[in-house]
Amino acid sequence: MRSGLLSTTLLILLFAGLVASIPAAGDAAAGGGRMEDEDGGLKISSAPSPTEVSRGETVTWNVTVHNPASKSMKDVFLMVTFDAEVEPVAASIAPAPSSASLFRFEEVGAQSFATLSLVVRVPRPERSFVMSRSITGEGFVSVSEEYSTKKEPYEIRCEVAAWGEGIDGPVRNSSVVAVLGEEGAVVRVQETGSGNYSSCEEVRVDEGMRSIEISRDVYAEHRPFALDLLGYGSGNRTSLWSEMIDLRNYIVGDFSRFGRGNATFLDGWYYAKLDRNGTIISSGEGFGGVRQAEMIGP
Repeated sequence: MRSGLLSTTLLILLFAGLVASIPAAGDAAAGGGRMEDEDGGLKISSAPSPTEVSRGETVTWNVTVHNPASKSMKDVFLMVTFDAEVEPVAASIAPAPSSASLFRFEEVGAQSFATLSLVVRVPRPERSFVMSRSITGEGFVSVSEEYSTKKEPYEIRCEVAAWGEGIDGPVRNSSVVAVLGEEGAVVRVQETGSGNYSSCEEVRVDEGMRSIEISRDVYAEHRPFALDLLGYGSGNRTSLWSEMIDLRNYIVGDFSRFGRGNATFLDGWYYAKLDRNGTIISSGEGFGGVRQAEMIGP
């Protein structure tokens, strides 16, 4: 999974006539930039450096267009697109005025090369928010929540295509960079039962610090609830209360959970903070008892 980033393409717009002249893509080369040759025309390669990065770091894509023919080729165009969001940093030649991802070589000499070095940065979103809310319900109640600052690994694929005078269609190539995942904190809350229910909650999430802070008050009384059987009458159903608070601090390797099951009521509070310094947990019952946290594995 890609930790909520929208996959975007560094879009390349050509003149309308040029767009119409580009045929559908053939099979693209994967990995480290194998050269391709179509009809003895241009060849193209694409090689990223490094091939493995963290969010916030830069990647340099080195693209080489080779003209193996015995005569030069004029007006050679190069298109570079990405299947995930990147931030342009620098390019060895200026892009075309119509698009930040279209590049033009006036001429590629016979048996010669033209090169482009394109530097991009992998985005590092650092969203932070504070949320407060209250929930009140009667009947059968099911509450399920999850908050996470963990970032999953993903890949960024760069597609390149080149064409010029006398070429039936573009030659294509692609290469991939691996974006590393990052450990974070995960908090999961589940509460179910029948009767009267109310809760108040405040959550602070800081993706830059990879921290989650949550405070929560819960009160619930067990009662049967009427269930409509869709034309076959109705009947009373009942479900005892259960709660589970699952705290997973992957940054330091702390994993714990607490809660209760088959309860006729819930009346308590808890506070937890998970960050790079560890995990802090405190809790209590409305009648003065204390919930015990259970250490669990990852």
